[in-house]
Amino acid sequence: MSFTFSSDIWGDFDDQTKDGIAPYLFEGVLPLSDGFAGFREVEKAFFSLFDEQRRAETDCRARIYVGEDRRDDLVEELYAQTPRNAGGLVEFMQEYTGAPRFSLVLNNLEQASARLAADFSDFAQSFFSARGFPIGGTEQAVFCGNYSGTAFGVHEGFEHALLCHLGPGVKNFYCWSREAYLSIADGREPTFSNAPAFDRLFDNAELFVLKPGDVLYLPAAVYHIGRQNEYSVSVALPLYTYPYTRFVSRAVLPALCDLSLPFDQEGMSPFLPLNGKNPFAAPITDLLHSTCDQWFTRELPRFLSYYWNRLRSNGGWDLPQRLAADMFADCNNAPAFDLSPGQSVRLLKPYAPIVEPDLDCAATQTRVFLAARSVVADAQDVDVERICGQLGRHEPVAAATHAEIAFLQELSRTGALERI
Repeated sequence: MSFTFSSDIWGDFDDQTKDGIAPYLFEGVLPLSDGFAGFREVEKAFFSLFDEQRRAETDCRARIYVGEDRRDDLVEELYAQTPRNAGGLVEFMQEYTGAPRFSLVLNNLEQASARLAADFSDFAQSFFSARGFPIGGTEQAVFCGNYSGTAFGVHEGFEHALLCHLGPGVKNFYCWSREAYLSIADGREPTFSNAPAFDRLFDNAELFVLKPGDVLYLPAAVYHIGRQNEYSVSVALPLYTYPYTRFVSRAVLPALCDLSLPFDQEGMSPFLPLNGKNPFAAPITDLLHSTCDQWFTRELPRFLSYYWNRLRSNGGWDLPQRLAADMFADCNNAPAFDLSPGQSVRLLKPYAPIVEPDLDCAATQTRVFLAARSVVADAQDVDVERICGQLGRHEPVAAATHAEIAFLQELSRTGALERI
């Protein structure tokens, strides 16, 4: 099932959010009654992680809280349990934790459920179309439970986020600007329920009542806490618009250093004389000059092209760790389809094909990014733009010639196509 979200949802965003710095509740924008992935799909994805092989294929991480106590000991033994999901997540977690009220937090759940990935990508893309794309993409951070208050206490958000409420219960969500919070609390650290200021904070809070299908825009630097009396599930989509400096230090420089300055490079530096000026200032300066020249003329544009195209081709979801570890590796581990002339394929959601004909390939080839992976395929006698355009519109594509069969077979190694 496909969902179309109009970017008109965000048409008055600047006025509603005071230019993006104030929270705002978008009511009833998720079509849960029309089949959009709801809390049951989240539960299904959670229980799928009890399969060890399935779990190993994802970056999904679980945290369990009982009250405000983080119980890492329960996480360590979680997947050793027999997942008795007949009664649902609540019954399982209550029995496992031995507590009537609990909080379960799951990160990167989009990697455990194709349906969650597809439906929430459809929704996120409407925001991206209206507001722009975050440099780090987004993920699904899922909050499940019947907790009386978010286990982190009243705390500050560090990214803008879209908090999508799936129900079945209603959640009361309290927010404070940084100024309002600091006027009551003791500094910027979280305030927990045993702190003297905790109750006083709620006298000055802005309350949002989240019903199933509502989405709360939650800006960075806003303090918040969720409270509820019944079980519910919310999916947060953090918008990773972190500073360029962090992107350069955490992503760009390590990758470029691995390319040009490998740690295990053979050879020896000379013994340095003890007399005179600093003996290695000149050679190190020369090395960095030549290395930076190489980066700026070739490796940096190349890295940024791979990163941007992998991110866009993945439906907006942040890059899985196993793919982000080597930005230039193809990482295509799906078997190629066995296709015959006239057989059709279709692109799986939420992926998008991105064509880069001049990136690390011969003149007769083209590089296509798909599902955060990339393939180099022979482009002779193949209308690559037409085929990828049809795939991007989720139209069936029939393999009419041997050249087209070979091209689609190569694309199928990304795991992003299905035979129909």
